[in-house]
Amino acid sequence: MCYKWLIGAIVIGFIVLSGLVVNAAPATAPTPTAISLRASNTTVPEGDIVAFTAIATDASNKRVPGVQLQSLMDGKPWCGPYTTNDFGVVRFVLPMPETGAHSIRVAAGDLNSPSIEIQVTPRHFHIITDPNHLVGMDWETWFGPGYAQWGHQEATPILGEYSSLDPRVLRQQTLWMNDLGINFVQLDWSNNLNGPWPTPVAKEMRDATNLVCDLYLTMPQHPKIVLLVGPDHGQWGTSNFMKEVDYIWSHYMENPRYRKLFITYLGKPLLDVYMGGPTTNPPPKWSDPRFTIRYVNAWLETVHGAKYGYWSWYDRVPQVTRYQGKPEAMTAVFGYPGNISDPASGNYESPDADGHDYGVTFRNQWRRIMAAKPRFAFICQWNEFEPPDEWSQNMSNDMEPTLHRGFGNRGDGGWGFEYYWLCRHEIRKYQEALGNIKVTRRFAH
Repeated sequence: MCYKWLIGAIVIGFIVLSGLVVNAAPATAPTPTAISLRASNTTVPEGDIVAFTAIATDASNKRVPGVQLQSLMDGKPWCGPYTTNDFGVVRFVLPMPETGAHSIRVAAGDLNSPSIEIQVTPRHFHIITDPNHLVGMDWETWFGPGYAQWGHQEATPILGEYSSLDPRVLRQQTLWMNDLGINFVQLDWSNNLNGPWPTPVAKEMRDATNLVCDLYLTMPQHPKIVLLVGPDHGQWGTSNFMKEVDYIWSHYMENPRYRKLFITYLGKPLLDVYMGGPTTNPPPKWSDPRFTIRYVNAWLETVHGAKYGYWSWYDRVPQVTRYQGKPEAMTAVFGYPGNISDPASGNYESPDADGHDYGVTFRNQWRRIMAAKPRFAFICQWNEFEPPDEWSQNMSNDMEPTLHRGFGNRGDGGWGFEYYWLCRHEIRKYQEALGNIKVTRRFAH
């Protein structure tokens, strides 16, 4: 009983202190007053990367964490943004797609780092062109205000949340294709119709394709092009569909400057037509005498589509499609959804799905291509970054180089150049198997 006064005093003191804590003004976050910037090297061949280290400090020269920095090349945003870590440091890489001298800096609002001059030298790529064995990459040029929206990607590309209407982005991606040894790109128009031609989405994809063509006319080395078109509300040969096909013919094939950029197969321009998803039905009866038409299906091992001459978007077990008894087309992927319906994850949560798995899926699939040696070997794919078609960093078939940052399962982490280098390695081994690369000496290790 004699300790009641002490207990009361403690309680009153705790309440007073608690009030002081609650009413205390929040601490002011440090504000950076300077940003330093250092480069790993200042001369690189075009398309190569430079590593940078930026440090944000305040007026007392203390490091400032949590500062968002935007990298700029020649005064324009390029890749990024990046956020300083707990030590006020951020490390990042910038691809350098254009020859000549370029000024690099980072900025936080109106605060800028000193600029670093990077000299980019011309580069020649050793691309093997075997007309009987072409290697192609599925390439999405749909990132822009009208269709594919960033913010839900399973990983963030090194190029950042880019626009496919940015010529600098298209040039860097093309330089990477050259380095991989890609002979042609399949530009995906399969989601752009479903209404009067051209829909807003179609205009965006068309404009991106025109940018690719104009860019290729300025580049000494680049892949050829084939377009993949899709149905009009599940139908082919409709008025809307034919307006699209007629545009392809008049704008690209009848233009002598553009025509040379596109693949010719069996004496005509090649046009791929997507079925809109896996189907067991035979191909539509629509055709066009101006083009060599090939229909594209999926899961050929399940729907047995190769017997109809379907080419594949992806298979769980790569199938050989033949023409006149010879292997014509096959597709290898870095990951694939399963066959048990789960729309929320695009079937990637299905137990029979497989992901990147550190390259195991792609290597296994590429072994089948190497054994069959088809006329067209497709790789699916460079960049989709759109759920549920890409579900997580592992359950995905994207391979464009991405950032390494954080530990998250979506958006923060990434695979860097891991699958890029794997793809480059497998293409080189394929060219060796075809006899297009002569190996005169091998080492034990």
